[in-house]
Amino acid sequence: MTGARTRLRTVAAVHWRMYMRFRFLPLLLVTIFCAACGDGSSKSPGTPAKPAPEPKSPGTAVETVKISSPEYRTRQQVLETTGKVQFNEERLVRVNAPVTGRVSEVLAHPGDIVEQGHRLLVLDSPDLGTAKSDYAKAVSDLERAEKAVTLARELFQAKAIAQKELRDTENDYRKAMAEKERAASRLRTLGVPDSQFNDISVRTDTSTTVVVTAPRSGVIVERNVIPGQVVAYGQSDTPPNLFLISDLSTMWVLADVYEPDVPTVHLGQAAAVTLPCCPGTRYEGRVTYISDSVDPQTRTIKVRVVVPNRGRALKAEMFVKVTISTGSAKVLALPQSAIQRENNETFVLIVKGKDEYERRPVTLGADIDGVVEVLDGVTSKDRVVSTGSILLKRTVK
Repeated sequence: MTGARTRLRTVAAVHWRMYMRFRFLPLLLVTIFCAACGDGSSKSPGTPAKPAPEPKSPGTAVETVKISSPEYRTRQQVLETTGKVQFNEERLVRVNAPVTGRVSEVLAHPGDIVEQGHRLLVLDSPDLGTAKSDYAKAVSDLERAEKAVTLARELFQAKAIAQKELRDTENDYRKAMAEKERAASRLRTLGVPDSQFNDISVRTDTSTTVVVTAPRSGVIVERNVIPGQVVAYGQSDTPPNLFLISDLSTMWVLADVYEPDVPTVHLGQAAAVTLPCCPGTRYEGRVTYISDSVDPQTRTIKVRVVVPNRGRALKAEMFVKVTISTGSAKVLALPQSAIQRENNETFVLIVKGKDEYERRPVTLGADIDGVVEVLDGVTSKDRVVSTGSILLKRTVK
């Protein structure tokens, strides 16, 4: 009985070891099967494997070299210079004192937009009283002279006086009429309307107040008068300006042009003005005047350009850049990729033969729509490396 139990224990131990050894076998078989399926989906048995790409040799880059010849392009020629902005003198008016007097009131200020006839200031002037008295006296003298000439003509017809006396009376009448017109003109100069002349002639209007008005519409850009100031009339050839009124819709730009460039500038040429602060904003205009004298200090002449003043951005005395279109010309041009620079030298590669190139220095001009003007060094018959020259310049001396 004891031996039977021992044999049973031995058989059970053997079965347990076999179970522990082969319990992971199904999982291993499943993993191997899935791996085999994955390899078959990515590459079919009948498809040959693609060979790995061979690395390019350095010499194969030369195949990208392209050859071209310089071509003629039309380039707009311009003259670039500097200038200064000024008020348009043709649309600028200076207001001076029409009579000597004391300023009692100032009615306008810098920056005001005024219309013709706008009240600017009020003067208290004794000269106005004198002018009114002169007019009243002239009217009285004319009435007396008119009566005298009428009487003289009647007497002459009655042969009561000589013809000489009639002529003298008629001369006095004409003098009185001229004196009245002179006095009336003086009143108009002082700003007195004709509607007041009748009151002045009968001496009911003896006021000494003068109202100075704007002679034209515009913007007040300068004022040089204050209340209480005494202003004078006719005491100098250049009387002081009480007000400056300008139409700012256009401005003058006086550009400086050096003597060698004078033959290229003509009336009517288009010009563009740019401000140093805003180089992207251009003010288009035209040349309207070319000076006939040269400044002995700067050796330049003044060229005037009239420019529309958009948004009143242009201010008097501003310094600006001026570009004047002086015409067009045919020039040789090459692509930018054909130009090479090395050791402060600018050159291109000229094709001399098969796989044979030569460096040639060139002088460049302005850029023209993606190409560059060539002033010297090549001709239209040369063949130039336009693409890929950067790969060859190290091998070409």
